[in-house]
Amino acid sequence: MKKLILLALTGACLGLTYAAKQEDLDAGKAIHNGQCIKCHKLRDPNKYSVAAWDKAMLKMKKKAKLTDEQGTQLDAYIESIRTPKS
Repeated sequence: MKKLILLALTGACLGLTYAAKQEDLDAGKAIHNGQCIKCHKLRDPNKYSVAAWDKAMLKMKKKAKLTDEQGTQLDAYIESIRTPKS
């Protein structure tokens, strides 16, 4: 999992995108809209830097007790809705 996170972060820094499967995006959206809202309102990832968002997500994924697979699905969904910064 650490290698996958490092690869995703490296890709994000280089402006690359992770080609997620639709079922992973759907699962990530379900986690985002179901799990995350249990504790707080949904946040717009575009209002945060990638570094700030990633730091918060690591903390929140642990707090929500997401599996590695769920964390990857959530990350894929968030990346799919993030507006690229120019």
